[in-house]
Amino acid sequence: MGLMQELHQTYKQSAVFIGREDNYGKILLPIAHSTQNAQIEVAVNLDGKFKSARRVEKAQAVTIIPVTEDSGSKANGITPHPLFDKLCYVAGDYVDYVSKKKADEYFSAYISQLKNWYEAGCHRYVAAVYRYLEKKTLVRDLIAAGVLVEAEPGRLSEQEKIQTIAQTDAFVRFYIMDERVDGLGEIWKEKEVYDDYIKYYLTRLQDRDLDFITGDYTICSKKQPSKIRNSGDKAKLISANDSSGFTYRGRFADRKAALSIGYIASQEAHNALKWLIERQGYRKYGMCVLVWNPEDKALPDIYGDVDEDIYDEDEYLQPELAAEYAKRINKALKGRYAQINTENTAINIVSLDAATPGRLSVTYFQEIYGSDFLNRLSQWYTSCVWPISYKKEKGVAVTSPKPEDIVLAAYGAERNNWLNVEDKLMKQMMERLLPCIIEAKPLPKDIVAAAMRNASRPQAFSKYNYRKILEITCALIHKTVMDRKRREEWNPMSLDRNRLKRDYLYGRLLAVAHKAEYDTFSENERGKRETNAERFMNRMVRQPAATWMEINERLRPYWKKLRPDRRVVYEKEMQAIYDLFLPGEFGGKGRLGEEYLLGYACELSDLWGNNKTDNDTKDGGNENE
Repeated sequence: MGLMQELHQTYKQSAVFIGREDNYGKILLPIAHSTQNAQIEVAVNLDGKFKSARRVEKAQAVTIIPVTEDSGSKANGITPHPLFDKLCYVAGDYVDYVSKKKADEYFSAYISQLKNWYEAGCHRYVAAVYRYLEKKTLVRDLIAAGVLVEAEPGRLSEQEKIQTIAQTDAFVRFYIMDERVDGLGEIWKEKEVYDDYIKYYLTRLQDRDLDFITGDYTICSKKQPSKIRNSGDKAKLISANDSSGFTYRGRFADRKAALSIGYIASQEAHNALKWLIERQGYRKYGMCVLVWNPEDKALPDIYGDVDEDIYDEDEYLQPELAAEYAKRINKALKGRYAQINTENTAINIVSLDAATPGRLSVTYFQEIYGSDFLNRLSQWYTSCVWPISYKKEKGVAVTSPKPEDIVLAAYGAERNNWLNVEDKLMKQMMERLLPCIIEAKPLPKDIVAAAMRNASRPQAFSKYNYRKILEITCALIHKTVMDRKRREEWNPMSLDRNRLKRDYLYGRLLAVAHKAEYDTFSENERGKRETNAERFMNRMVRQPAATWMEINERLRPYWKKLRPDRRVVYEKEMQAIYDLFLPGEFGGKGRLGEEYLLGYACELSDLWGNNKTDNDTKDGGNENE
């Protein structure tokens, strides 16, 4: 099914949450309703007499309001909401206190619309509001109650604000204060009022056509709701307002031929989308990504951290083999999320973006089976993986970096010891990584190349940030290697002393040179001084043979400073690496490929491990310190 059909189905299956808070504190809106932040609350009794008023605190401001097609999309012009609205609409005496063009027309349009509902036989709460407002005393009553402030007698102050909103533009809601009413009388929370308005409003809609969502011949909608991603969002998923321009030319005769959507189905689909985004949407860096199941089953967070699903709080250990990590991943996904691991369970993924303030586009939509979803997540978590130390203070663990961290590693620039990326670039790259996670597609080559460039520039980053970049880059290279599906048996996460690849061997040599020089540093120098291997790393990628000769030459003074037993270990390691080069490859002029970082990281990890084994903490130390 398409996106709107899936959302429509979700609304139907979640009907129990309509008009009330769910377990997340979010409300699935009834059709023909929207939300608005109220600044003023007015109490009247059932006879339509003013009782009291107050300014609404921001934490209590969200109000469910009935809307029309016009007011729900808030087109230009005078478009009043049916019941709650801004002061200029609901106050008949607004024109007496504020200089505003067409001020009287705002109230006339509002009260005329409310009168139609009243005469059609409305709920008694609505009737009470109508009886009060037709008296045209709201502003005067609010001034007397101290809610509104006058700049001078008979003139409201335009500088006075309520919740950062000018008091002259305040949104007003009503509730019933009457001993004949059970409960709080909060009209915006009353299901009977919702149902009464829906029943009334549907009788006012006459335009019928084929509904492209349900396939039924029913009441159709010309205008679609906004406020999809948040309460201030004006962008719409479906809109067309240019019948005389290029909208239909050469394709359709009119708007209906292009698209016809039932009012009820559209309202249900849009309200379901708003509700899901509020509950579980990823909204950051200007992007909005939603993963959901129409049956409301819990799903893993594709942009989140996998650690909490596979490691207990006191069990953050380094697995001996990558296979152990893969086993934990599969156990977490198939255990905690066993209920969605079936072919009959649908998982929907949608990404939304607004190129302009008024147009919201679907940049990605995919519907997959639950079993496929889990298998692809498992493939991502077990291929884009590396021993990571930057996440936790407890040590190193094999795990997968978050997509956000991948973008930071590839394109981040260090400012005040933090890696930073512009929101626009972050959004673009996160959207490009989405198919890699959901569809098991290969990583974009430019992202891997960018990460490799940063990982070859240790001088540009602090020790912590460089370690983070190196580990994430190795995870990306590991995934690239796994995606190639090589026939050779090779585990890139552990040091392979038999690997003959030139890139890999040069990376190993660089690691030995770095570690040998680092071991000669004093405690005060560690973390401050750079080794020659770090200093020449970027150049070595371009000219490996010539650069290595210079690094090796600069290493000579440090050999004398090393303990004899440690010097022998490093010299033997270098010679063993030299012996693995195939004839003619050591002096080759080609650039180093991505595998040199794997060789560098694995060799360095092995050398640190040997130091710990030998209890050589004084001279070997820990690079993380």
